Amino acid sequence: MDDKRIKRTETRERILEESAKLFAEKGYSATGIDEIAKNVGITKSVIYYHFKNKEDILQTLIDEAFAQMLQPEINEAHKRFHETGEQLPEVMGLMQFLGTERNRRIIKIIFMESLKDQTASVPLFEIWDHSLALHRDFGENQLEKWLNDNPRRKVEVFFLFLLPLLSFFIFRDRWCDRYKLSPEEAWNALSTGLMEYFYPKLS
Repeated sequence: MDDKRIKRTETRERILEESAKLFAEKGYSATGIDEIAKNVGITKSVIYYHFKNKEDILQTLIDEAFAQMLQPEINEAHKRFHETGEQLPEVMGLMQFLGTERNRRIIKIIFMESLKDQTASVPLFEIWDHSLALHRDFGENQLEKWLNDNPRRKVEVFFLFLLPLLSFFIFRDRWCDRYKLSPEEAWNALSTGLMEYFYPKLS
């Protein structure tokens, strides 16, 4: 029984990994269940054992990326930063979990899906809503009050903080290759610039 459970977990992980790769490279709409199954080396029925459909695979990828934000080592450091302002290097270092290969692919997929005019939902807006809920969950009413005091602030934080942060992880390697920077140098420049602009406004 245990071996079966482990095998199923490993298969599920392989499905998610290959799906993230294909969705990012070819686009979500252009990728079919047949292709995912073929690349993983399984039948379609195995995929449907683990996931209801292709939409379920995509939502699982996004949900698991969000879940990382709730890990205690990330959530507590994030909370301490907003309470004291003294955990800046720690928090920005933890934010690099977005830089994992899978999460970078998921960010790319989210951007591509958000650009489609015919889709009712905009995943980037869902990320924004999740971000606000995260602060609310650990009692960060100060940030919410700051955002609600002036309607301009939500627009400013979304377009001048969240979008640059996420797009960094999509373009990081190509940017660094073109302009001869290390990923660490590029990250330090971005995170320092963002926090120098936003932290005085929040304090």
